[in-house]
Amino acid sequence: MRIKNPVHTLRFIVQLLFLLISMLFLAGIIVCGLPYTIHNLCPYSAVCFGFSKNFLCSLNSSAFGLTIAFSFLILVLAIFFGRLFCSFICPLGTIQEYIFALFNKKSKKKKQVPHYLERRFSLVKYGVLAVTAILAIAGISYIYIRFCPIYAISLLPYIAVLGLILALLIIIVGIFIERFWCRYLCPYAALLNLFQYLGKVVGFPRLKIHRNLERCNDCGFCSLNCPMNIDLTEEEYVNNLDCILCFRCSKKCPKPDTLVWKKDK
Repeated sequence: MRIKNPVHTLRFIVQLLFLLISMLFLAGIIVCGLPYTIHNLCPYSAVCFGFSKNFLCSLNSSAFGLTIAFSFLILVLAIFFGRLFCSFICPLGTIQEYIFALFNKKSKKKKQVPHYLERRFSLVKYGVLAVTAILAIAGISYIYIRFCPIYAISLLPYIAVLGLILALLIIIVGIFIERFWCRYLCPYAALLNLFQYLGKVVGFPRLKIHRNLERCNDCGFCSLNCPMNIDLTEEEYVNNLDCILCFRCSKKCPKPDTLVWKKDK
């Protein structure tokens, strides 16, 4: 009988904790009329708002000020610990993960996007990042905000039609493609990847998934169950910047301790 890895339990607890905080915050906005939006908690909201009067005024809000500081901290930590934020903290990532699990728990064989297409589609989020950054600098970031799924939720009980449509599409497509938003569209994910790459250029060691080549039998279960559709059998260390260190590969591996967290050389 396999012993359950404490990392899986810890991730589950942290995920639920931050999801609960987000839900309580949203409920406070709708029911109690708190003078904030759920968007105040989004680490990418500074770029969404852009360098507008509303953004500068929002800095006076303690809630939004903490979000900006939290966002910067996450970016710095990504240099050393990768995209742990995406797998442990982000509520949208958690929702996508469990929606996919709910609708595919009876599926005996998981289908993945071919890796050559995955690499191409994953570049789209960098385009979204570039567009949102340009709109923010130009002071017309409201164009992107109308499509932002987080902003759409933040306006409840009112409705941001375009954002709500995109949010529903993300959920629907996410039933068939796990973490669709994280893999292809999320601009904050692209920003985290850029900071990881910056750390790599400077030479800082980063936490990665390490594959013990002596124990691995190349069965491919790890790659098949990776929510980010990464081919983990390519290298000894998972160097793909899209890895969110969720440790699902280790959970599905038939040989315990073959895949572990480890600082790269």
